[in-house]
Amino acid sequence: MQRVFVKGIKGGLGTTSVVANLACVLKKSDVDVIAIDLDAKSDLGLHFGLPWKYTKGWSNEASFEDALVHFHQDDDGIIFLPFGDSTDTSIDNITKMVNRCKKLNYSQEAWVIFDCPAHINLLHYPLEKNDIVIELVNCDAICHSLIYRRLQTLKNSDTDWKHYFLVNRYNSASTLEFDLFSLWQSTLPLMAPFFINSDEVIKESTAYRNVALNCAPYSVANDDFETLAGWLVSKATL
Repeated sequence: MQRVFVKGIKGGLGTTSVVANLACVLKKSDVDVIAIDLDAKSDLGLHFGLPWKYTKGWSNEASFEDALVHFHQDDDGIIFLPFGDSTDTSIDNITKMVNRCKKLNYSQEAWVIFDCPAHINLLHYPLEKNDIVIELVNCDAICHSLIYRRLQTLKNSDTDWKHYFLVNRYNSASTLEFDLFSLWQSTLPLMAPFFINSDEVIKESTAYRNVALNCAPYSVANDDFETLAGWLVSKATL
């Protein structure tokens, strides 16, 4: 299985929307796609049509075997597991869940995408050589500072997994965002060579508890996620 960890370099960057839309686009290739919610907000299920009243998830169970009952499948065939409403949001609990997901019986072609909370440091996750980490950023001054801090941390750490920054909610009309993205592209080795545009369809599809592909298949956002999926497939083969 190919594991992808998606997190924001800070909170509020749209990580859950990226995970849901990416999962939907990858599923178009007729491979198994499993989305796991590691964030205590437990919002991932809302993008896949999970009823509001359903609040339980893997965090409510003592064992992985008990958590299996909380796996769901949406209309597109995506399998997803909500976090639940447990108050145990410790890194130890999340780490155990990531490791337990190795027990999932899927083919080598399957994709497992983790929706990661922003407040937990990447180095605390049990990352392995073939894992891909996508760290979301916005083109703003705060993210600019955080990116260089992250690069320094990675430089001083013993890591062999694949790490990339991805700009989300890019506003092409903003001169500042254009300048920052151009700077990052020319100076940062880990920056994805494209961005996810800020598109109203993301907000609209979330309101319908769905994803951009189903609500607006010809939208700019959907094209961006198609690009992201294809790029990830190419990186997974390296």
